[in-house]
Amino acid sequence: MKTMIYKFSKVFIVLVLLSFGCSEDFLEYEQRGVQTVESFYQTDDQVFEALMAVFDEWQGGMGFNYVYMLNALSDESYAGGGARGDNGGTLEEMNEYRFTPTTSAIRGFYGWMYNCVNRANLVINNTETDTENKAMFVAMAKALRGYAYFYLSNLWGEVPLVLTQLNPDEYNQPRTPMAEINAQIEADFNEAIAALPVRSAMPAAYQQLLSKGSVQAMLGKHYLFKEDFDKAASTFEQVISSGEYDLYPDYAKVLRKDSEHGVESVFELNYTSTLSYASIFGAESGIGGWVVMNGPRPEYLPAMTFFMLDLFPFSWGFINPHKEMYDAYVDAGDNVRLAASIVGPDELAAMGAAYQTPAGFVPYGSDGYLDMKYLGYLSEGGGADAWTQFSNVGTNVRMIRYADVLLMAAEANNRKSGADDDKARTYVNKVRERVSLDPVSSGGDALFEAIKTERKLELSFEMVRYMDLQRWGDAYEALKDQGKKVPNGSGGYYEPQGAGYEQGKNELLPIPEYEMTVNTALEGAQNPGY
Repeated sequence: MKTMIYKFSKVFIVLVLLSFGCSEDFLEYEQRGVQTVESFYQTDDQVFEALMAVFDEWQGGMGFNYVYMLNALSDESYAGGGARGDNGGTLEEMNEYRFTPTTSAIRGFYGWMYNCVNRANLVINNTETDTENKAMFVAMAKALRGYAYFYLSNLWGEVPLVLTQLNPDEYNQPRTPMAEINAQIEADFNEAIAALPVRSAMPAAYQQLLSKGSVQAMLGKHYLFKEDFDKAASTFEQVISSGEYDLYPDYAKVLRKDSEHGVESVFELNYTSTLSYASIFGAESGIGGWVVMNGPRPEYLPAMTFFMLDLFPFSWGFINPHKEMYDAYVDAGDNVRLAASIVGPDELAAMGAAYQTPAGFVPYGSDGYLDMKYLGYLSEGGGADAWTQFSNVGTNVRMIRYADVLLMAAEANNRKSGADDDKARTYVNKVRERVSLDPVSSGGDALFEAIKTERKLELSFEMVRYMDLQRWGDAYEALKDQGKKVPNGSGGYYEPQGAGYEQGKNELLPIPEYEMTVNTALEGAQNPGY
């Protein structure tokens, strides 16, 4: 009997265990080593990591999108290199206004902005703002989303407005009316402003990211581009009256290592100079590759000149200033900003050099002038190998600096209803005083023209000129001959067919063909002229 009971007990125990083994509840457990959306975004640290992914996307696309394209589209530079096509051809397409919906730079910038939007949406939609830090991080994500749509809507016009993570059956999104886009941009900025402290009140660990003043500057810029000058003036005034910002004393250092996150920095993106040379073209550094591409070609400049100018001696010369930019500084008597922005034949001759071979050849796409902004500087190195030891390829990008804010505020006050030209002159003259220029005394339309010139000289090669020309309605006159005659390096010119800005077409960029293929809701919605 005992044996039978014992056997029965064993069978019973096995059956019980099997019943547990077959239970659905028993089989449902949290998968180890996998972080889900539902389990993430819970702590301050997790949300901060997600926010860093948003900043990482902005940083990663900067060099080959923002810097690359906006420099190429402006009237400041030629697309150059060792010969025609040395820069891959895309830079030439952009610079000469021969681009199409298939041009890779167009697709790159457009896709990059939507990647920035997507990462911001993840932070915004998945975070409960139940701590001060989380509220601050979500506010920054909203500001970055709003700024992405600022660029998308000003460069392409009406674009799809995406505010959530889309399911596969939602991927086809039509263009959104501009009024709705503008309302969302303003909502994102205003909500961020309400949640963010001023820079001096930010926790020390986050002061180098975004503050209330950063987003107020973004919002003021948005109003200025929409020609809502009254709102723009009052918004910029909040930045100026905050006392958080000032002009950095030495104009020659406003984009250099010495002034990173200094008094003039309103919105700045961080980069590192400690990567290996092989890494400077990767997403980690973003701007580094452009620094190398942008500098002067070594075969055209004596080695000692690189050291006299403190420049990295192994660059490619893909962007070279127009002689007209140099002449604009000379005509304005603007010697301080000229020396910090462009080196010309006269300055090179004083060093016993010229940007040309002994036989007199200059690089393709060059008048013999050197752009001195956003370059690799020998004195600011410190990288991980021999190449980057001798160059600061990690120069931070100043997205908005205080001089820009002052000049935008001057324009808004000059153009608002009930113009305040006294205030406008005060802001312009503060910028001019730093570089030892006499104050302007004009008003009305003459003052507006003076502000345009001031922006051209103060912000040269800083990726603002093209968008300024577009919003002023000056793009056609400034760019109608762009790319029609490119210096060929031997005293003549290459004359591309179909070059130059076209009215009724180039006011907006084309929607990339790839985007119209994968998003069928965009079919038939291409911008005019493309």
